[in-house]
Amino acid sequence: MRRSKVLAKLRAGQVARICATGSPIASFAAIAAHFHYDGIWVDGEHRAWEPREIETMIGRHHAADIDCMWRPPTKEKNGLYRLLEDGASGLMIPHVGSADEARALVHAIKFPPLGDRGFCGGGRDAAYWIGKPDDYTDAANRETFLTVQIETPDALANAESIAAVPGVDILFIGPGDLSLRLGCSPGVNDPGMMDVQKKIAEACQKHGKAWGRPVGSAADAKTLIELGARFIVHGSEFGALYSHLSACSAEFDTVLKECGATPAIPAGKTY
Repeated sequence: MRRSKVLAKLRAGQVARICATGSPIASFAAIAAHFHYDGIWVDGEHRAWEPREIETMIGRHHAADIDCMWRPPTKEKNGLYRLLEDGASGLMIPHVGSADEARALVHAIKFPPLGDRGFCGGGRDAAYWIGKPDDYTDAANRETFLTVQIETPDALANAESIAAVPGVDILFIGPGDLSLRLGCSPGVNDPGMMDVQKKIAEACQKHGKAWGRPVGSAADAKTLIELGARFIVHGSEFGALYSHLSACSAEFDTVLKECGATPAIPAGKTY
């Protein structure tokens, strides 16, 4: 059973470094591991993945020795623990609005006595049975984590009771959905979002759980860490490509202008 680097950091009271992707980029896990990330949040809620693509992507995380936290498009029990059998270190579940929902998720993905996950032992997480440890079910419960997303006013109101559920490890603010529903901006320092972050921090501190959210800058990460966040997502393939291509396009504009060539087409325009 592979040990979770994210859980090791959280249990030591440290900040887990997370980046994100929603694309089957073969090198992504290896590159993230090289730059000292503890885990990768892979989005399957808003991005389409075939089952064999999922299995292959999780396998690349194992090869790079980095945690894979999968966000699935379903809360269906068998579909969730199948991801753990494929080797995911953790699951991020969107739109968890109540303690009852959180308990149902724990029931789905944890083995007895904590939950009611179905037993196989033939997946990657148990080394395809030939390497299955004697304490496989206990190890699986210990080395996999459940992240629940707080994305609605109801979820925010229930944050403390959600944090109190045994088997829930991390409360993760979904700033896009939550700000849309609260009528504020998703920015870390927006007054409305700051109230959200403080409420989540208080609930998690009371019940010994970790919390976090995505950030876009070092300053935002610092603000959250000072509030007590220990699960920070900073960096993604989308952001990297956007920034890199934007910079390269600007260089093209400069070179073409200097050479008297055709100017660039303004963003949003087409031929």
